Amino acid sequence: MKKQFSAWGMIFGLVFMGQSLAYAADGNQGKEMYMQYCSSCHGPDGKGSGSVSAFLKVKVPDLTFLKKNNKGVYPVDQVILAIDGRRKLRSHGDPKMPVWGESFSSEVKDAKTAEVTIGLKEKAIAEYVATLQR
Repeated sequence: MKKQFSAWGMIFGLVFMGQSLAYAADGNQGKEMYMQYCSSCHGPDGKGSGSVSAFLKVKVPDLTFLKKNNKGVYPVDQVILAIDGRRKLRSHGDPKMPVWGESFSSEVKDAKTAEVTIGLKEKAIAEYVATLQR
């Protein structure tokens, strides 16, 4: 029984690792998704000057200072949670940006891998935002 569990664990690990490698193999995927989902508000440079930012009731945050404002550590987990938007963050109060987790969820065809796929998209975008830090 123990060997059977180990085999299943390896199979699942390889499947998830394969999906991670597929996302990692395309280094531009995070940038492409950022440009598609985020740049209209945050701007292509992440400074908050996207094409629709002037029409919003809230000031769009400059994403290039996330690391600086977090004592030199890029807060990747908080960025992923903010992108997802389905879980309310105490520090963010009410969500002021789209709930991308729901949007990504509606794009997923296979319910069994939905959360993994959504998480990989959010992680790719967050990793791209890390490259915008000053």
